[in-house]
Amino acid sequence: MNRTVLALVDDLFWRTKIDHAVKSTSSPLVFLSDPSELAAAAADPQSVGVLVVDLALRKEPFDAIAKLKKSPKTKEIAVIGYYEHVRKDLQQKGVAAGCDEVLPRSSFSEKLGDLVLKYVMPGSSRAVDEEPELPEE
Repeated sequence: MNRTVLALVDDLFWRTKIDHAVKSTSSPLVFLSDPSELAAAAADPQSVGVLVVDLALRKEPFDAIAKLKKSPKTKEIAVIGYYEHVRKDLQQKGVAAGCDEVLPRSSFSEKLGDLVLKYVMPGSSRAVDEEPELPEE
């Protein structure tokens, strides 16, 4: 059974990107838009594979992440935070809160599918569809 991906994201564009990447793994996906919802969503830590967090969330997620990582029950849930590359302050806050990985949006977008697989289905790999080369004229 694939483990659930929790996504603490309130931006529609990123929700769509995350939804698309997670669909390729056939894992359940639960979107949260408020950090206060995190404790209830992670109540069964054995079923959660990873938490993806937009570190630029309208309601700061750092306290909720820190509580999750400090709790003996939920500290093993992997947390991936992403941020705008110009906001180094968010990167530092994500690391301080206990994120396992903190990536700029460009890297996060590029690696998202592989990151989801890494945490929800350890040991599996994604098939890469390469674009066929066009014949020279």
